[in-house]
Amino acid sequence: MIGQLMLVLAMVIALAGAIQDVRTRRISNWLCLALGAAAFISSVISYDLNTVLGSLGHSAFALVVGMLLFRWGMIGGGDAKFYAAAALGVPLSRALAMLGWTSIGGVGLLLTLMVYVRIKGRLAGPRDEKNRAMLPYGVAIFVGFAGAMGGQLAGLLP
Repeated sequence: MIGQLMLVLAMVIALAGAIQDVRTRRISNWLCLALGAAAFISSVISYDLNTVLGSLGHSAFALVVGMLLFRWGMIGGGDAKFYAAAALGVPLSRALAMLGWTSIGGVGLLLTLMVYVRIKGRLAGPRDEKNRAMLPYGVAIFVGFAGAMGGQLAGLLP
């Protein structure tokens, strides 16, 4: 029960990060840290040592890949840290589910922004140094985390 409540807290923090990303196109380091802490505590309480170690490996791998994507200009550094923080609460057996749900969230985000641009004529918000619109990938990461771990919260429902 406590592990599930920590997972709920992690989900709320992830939602806050997604909202912050939509508003500012940035995800604060403190939100990444809070998400990582809540997700990790949930994992430690809920799973055995091997599963926790798998979550750590998942997170480390996600951070390395995320930093490479950041280096290549494909995502922001906050997005890389945010995904890795969420991965601390996701067992390795659910890593592909998280990636898949994040991809689905990314496609939904892209389609939503395309409709917005079609209606408004231009995507409002911050732009990068090449004047390209910055996308709030934190939304897709939240969808990925919630999609991968939402089933774990079933015990909290009446």
